[in-house]
Amino acid sequence: MSTDDRLIELLGAIRAGDEADEPMDNELLMARLGWSDDDVAAGLAAAKDRSLIWGMRTGGRPMPHFGDLELTVQGRRFMAAQRASSLPPAPE
Repeated sequence: MSTDDRLIELLGAIRAGDEADEPMDNELLMARLGWSDDDVAAGLAAAKDRSLIWGMRTGGRPMPHFGDLELTVQGRRFMAAQRASSLPPAPE
């Protein structure tokens, strides 16, 4: 699975939590995605570096550890662009 595929999976879980009014944090993402705490932290660090998410830093380990995660506008655009690139070409 590519890095972008992992990001899409992570961002999708954050978006689903937001839509269900269930603010995501590292523990909820681990449970929802079945990832280790290190994998979740690494994914969140990558998403944060690309300004795809916003969240409140908490004191948990491994770092970064976030609570109340949300997608940023850039995160929504990234997901939309990934979806658009995976669609079959329109018939002519």
